[in-house]
Amino acid sequence: MQISSENYIAVLTEQVKALTIENVQLKAHILDVEAKAKGANDDKVEESNSQPTK
Repeated sequence: MQISSENYIAVLTEQVKALTIENVQLKAHILDVEAKAKGANDDKVEESNSQPTK
């Protein structure tokens, strides 16, 4: 089966669009996880700072 160059380009264009969207979604997820980890770490620092020293 032969595919025309126009169809080949259209398929590649759609794949690039899909991968670009997936890349943005993954970057957003990474930023969200990093923010949650930083928040959890900040909470631990606040807890240790508020505890009385022995």
